[in-house]
Amino acid sequence: MFKPTHILVSRSRKIPVLLIPKLDRFIVITQEEWEQGQKPAFEMHPKLGFFCRGIAILGHHLETIGEQLKASDPIPAGASA
Repeated sequence: MFKPTHILVSRSRKIPVLLIPKLDRFIVITQEEWEQGQKPAFEMHPKLGFFCRGIAILGHHLETIGEQLKASDPIPAGASA
């Protein structure tokens, strides 16, 4: 069963993903890749950033599932932003 740990955020999309640690990087797996048994397209290197099929990409970052939930929680009545 696919249990996402993070949200991969690009300029136009937010995709739930599962991170799998490797020696010097993290493999980033989408639900579609998981269900279809495909080789993951994305990797995240802590110092080098994100790569898609071996090519460095810009404009992507990760949010934890908890951060995503906090951002979507309604502001309580009487609270100021």
